[in-house]
Amino acid sequence: MAKEISNRITDWNVYYEENENEDMPWYSKKLDNDIKNELEKRKIISGKILDIGTGPGTQATALSELGFDVTGTDISENAVEKVKNLNTNVRYIQDDILNTKLNEQFDYIIDRGCFHVMKPDLRYQFVFSIIKLLKQGGLYFLKCFSNKQEGSIGPQRISPDDINKTFGKYFIIHSIDDTVFDGERSSMPKALFVVMEKK
Repeated sequence: MAKEISNRITDWNVYYEENENEDMPWYSKKLDNDIKNELEKRKIISGKILDIGTGPGTQATALSELGFDVTGTDISENAVEKVKNLNTNVRYIQDDILNTKLNEQFDYIIDRGCFHVMKPDLRYQFVFSIIKLLKQGGLYFLKCFSNKQEGSIGPQRISPDDINKTFGKYFIIHSIDDTVFDGERSSMPKALFVVMEKK
């Protein structure tokens, strides 16, 4: 397991060293539409947010500009170094969600593309980290590749059944909606947007 963790950190460090943020497939200048709409629908205007797999930092920045207290984490130190001066109101930290060193809880967790890169045998370890970091009754906003997305390039495809089996014991699943990963590219992969509440 230690070797696997080391390899994951190295792989993402290399990726962020060799690629510009704006060229990454998941890059989006603005707050993800599904996240934005859900916050507006629920009239959520404040609170502590954790943005896991923050990557280019655009989501964390957009949320901070809306007035949220935001922490952005990424497994890649190079990713964090690139974005730590992007918005000085956001606290950016290098952290592996599977072995998180954070010792605090958040009102909301944003996951725009982190869960779907976890191998199936690591999913429950991932879930337990989310449980640790989210306050009782806190909301977890998850966006992941959908099993309706054709091909095999990119992250794992996740079905609604996968969501229910992985999270259902620990979370109240409010909604699982078909959507797309909006971004700067013309192609928009099919995605699931899930809203769930910690039991």
